Amino acid sequence: MQKQIKSNSKSDSCLSRNNKKTDMKKLNFILILIVLTQLSQAQKSIEMNKWMITNPQKINMPAFSDVKNIEGDIFEASDLLSKTKVDLNNKSLSWRNIEIATDSIVLNQANKNNLLILQNYLSVNRWTKGSLNLTLNALYEVYLDNELIKTKDKGDLKNKKIDLELNSGNHQITIKLITADENLKLVANFEYDDEFADCNAVTGLNPKRYFTINDVLEGNNVSSAQISPSGKYALINYSEVINGSGKSKKYSKIYDLENQKNISVLRNKNISRVKWLPNSDKLSYISTFEGKSEILVYNVITGEEKSIICGIEKLSGYTWSPTEGFIIWSESVTAKEPGDLKRIYGSDDRLPYFRNRSFLHKTNVISGETTQITSGNLSTYLEDIKPDGSKILISTSRMDYSEVPFRKQNLYEMDIKTLELETVWEDKLYGGSAKYSPDGTKLLVEGGPECFGDIGVNISEGRIPNSYDSQLYIFDLATKQVEPITKNFDPSVNSTKWINDNKIYISVTERDYRNLYEYDIKSKEFSKINLSVEMLGRISYAKNKDIALYTGTSISTPSKLYKIDLKKKTSSQLAFPQKERFENISFGKTEPWNFVNKNGTTIYGRIYYPPFYDESKKYPVIVNFYGGTSPIGRSFGGRYPVNNWTTGGYIVYVLQPSGATGFGQDFSALHVNGWGFDAIDDIIDGTKKFLDSHKNADTENVGCIGASYGGYTTMLIQTRTDIFKTAISHAGISSITSYWGEGYWGYSYNTGAAKYSYPWNRKDIFVQNSPVYNADKFQNSILLLHGTDDTNVPVGESLQYYTALNLLGKDVELILVDGQNHWIVDYKKRIQWHYTIMSWFDKKLKDQPQQWDDLYPEKNL
Repeated sequence: MQKQIKSNSKSDSCLSRNNKKTDMKKLNFILILIVLTQLSQAQKSIEMNKWMITNPQKINMPAFSDVKNIEGDIFEASDLLSKTKVDLNNKSLSWRNIEIATDSIVLNQANKNNLLILQNYLSVNRWTKGSLNLTLNALYEVYLDNELIKTKDKGDLKNKKIDLELNSGNHQITIKLITADENLKLVANFEYDDEFADCNAVTGLNPKRYFTINDVLEGNNVSSAQISPSGKYALINYSEVINGSGKSKKYSKIYDLENQKNISVLRNKNISRVKWLPNSDKLSYISTFEGKSEILVYNVITGEEKSIICGIEKLSGYTWSPTEGFIIWSESVTAKEPGDLKRIYGSDDRLPYFRNRSFLHKTNVISGETTQITSGNLSTYLEDIKPDGSKILISTSRMDYSEVPFRKQNLYEMDIKTLELETVWEDKLYGGSAKYSPDGTKLLVEGGPECFGDIGVNISEGRIPNSYDSQLYIFDLATKQVEPITKNFDPSVNSTKWINDNKIYISVTERDYRNLYEYDIKSKEFSKINLSVEMLGRISYAKNKDIALYTGTSISTPSKLYKIDLKKKTSSQLAFPQKERFENISFGKTEPWNFVNKNGTTIYGRIYYPPFYDESKKYPVIVNFYGGTSPIGRSFGGRYPVNNWTTGGYIVYVLQPSGATGFGQDFSALHVNGWGFDAIDDIIDGTKKFLDSHKNADTENVGCIGASYGGYTTMLIQTRTDIFKTAISHAGISSITSYWGEGYWGYSYNTGAAKYSYPWNRKDIFVQNSPVYNADKFQNSILLLHGTDDTNVPVGESLQYYTALNLLGKDVELILVDGQNHWIVDYKKRIQWHYTIMSWFDKKLKDQPQQWDDLYPEKNL
């Protein structure tokens, strides 16, 4: 029995070994399958079979192409490719659609040196790294969104792998090629790693795309326009930024409004300050050469140019008299360098330019006689010239640190012949700009609510007027009587034009719009003039005709130029140079969303939706709010292009919290001594109400962003609430005290924003409401951005907040933008800065860290 058992034991042992071998084979097979499956899943690709193609165009080799040049080289087909320049977006190109079959043949002809262009579109819904794999038997160049990314100078069929980094959106893939003497064959696909599996890559022929940062920065725009006195001609100024380079050029066109045609183009880089004469349809401008300037007059009809003044070293501006008999111009005087040690004579003497001065000169246009008409220790500024040319209005200002706002203004009338002065006002605490009425008996004064004491103030008891809320006054020169015409008018004044004895045109900020109003002096009524834009830019009025030219933008429309008939109140478009660029760009919808705050005040706002918005889905949210005291307008593009943020799959909520101008004096007064109070409460309260009322908003993934004063708000708000998973502060203020004392305009800005308040008497503001002193209460995460050369809000404001949060172990990152001031204006740095913002939001709100990690990989320091 035992032997039998033993025998069975041997048999079982053999079976066990055989089973183990079988199991191992199965295991190995399974492992191989797993590895193969993982490998197949690690790389994903989509075939690119559909293309648009141009008709073949024969390109001949140049004469003497077989002759060696002085370097011993001959002109080859690869040179033919690079030397043949084509506008890839030229509308005159003839296209047809093709679908490449399995034999990969694109063109069944064997003609050598034919030029062809192929185009395809590749879209992704997130930042994606991948490769364009090409097999093409031709010499070719590959362009991604019109930028050259690859050149192939051998016409073989070997596969070429071209690395791509794609931001969210639809991208144009263009291949410019020179054929060989065989059938043209193409195999193409886009390949990407599994970590980008949710990129939703799609290839096709649809050119529709979304708004990008390049659309903000590039292209040709109307920057301004001026209408001639007769209303017959327009001077239209253009500014063009070249795609992909950031290089810019400026030029002007003289346009005949009656015959609707261009007369001439001004492209001289050395001219500036181009303007119409007051009465004649002639232009004047400054021409500068080797550090010296002259003023010239140009006859737009005859083309004749005449020099009026020449040899001026530091000409900073000029104004024609209404009679065209003389010119008042300003010359800058640079102060001597103080040496290695500089004594500071007052807070403003910290500023490197404070000791420079500017004085006025008069030149007789007929005789050419020039006289300096002001001098002394203070700069003098020309406010206006009397309509009959007999007097000029000039101002000076001086620092006085004994009382707020620490500056006093004097205004004088000067007899242009005798240079005798008559004081209009003296030592005015809240000065303003002034212009003559058409009859020269009154002044139209633009200044803050306290420009003439309490006469223009309209606020609740206990509040202090916001000096940045610009108002209008009519000042009688004979009686010194003042009429505050905008006291009960909520919009804030931007610019004015007194047309006749009974009519004033006023450009205003009204909530988040910039509008145009007509003020009737007799009835004292304001009438809104409907425009074709939401944000009025510059406006120019004809002297002898009821027409004007204006530029402007809207939420999803770049700058356009219009002519308006001021009698009929109708506008007609004159120029839209970006029309072609924006034909295929899709924008999401925008709608208002307001709420009532804890004080019973309506807080206005608006929502931007993604262009591919789906009501059934949830989207992360970005909340944006004002910096300083101006509302976030409905302008197109700008430094914070909200429409572009939405293309990343975000809902954006923009609100105008307490303290913004354009909503009336009582509302803007909440900005004064409001550091860390009402505005922050509005943002937190409004965001909560917004999230509660919008079920497609992802409440777990909400971020906020602000700059300057808005950057301060962003820093502080993360110590007050946990609703924002992350935040971005650009040029924020972490210590109100250090900003107040160190920023170029810190203490002077606070004469309005913190009137009568100082670190020693309002510690509740300067200490308790400074973010750095609340760093221990910080929640969630923040990205700090700052230009290293910021003179407005010194970079130390972000440095010290970063240090505090870093030592506390908080989730904080700091990115310094080298060589940039308060705004990021350098083309390449602006693009990097933009994608830094978007990649941070993607990392924190969408769990997509790849672009951030690519921009800022970890370092073992």
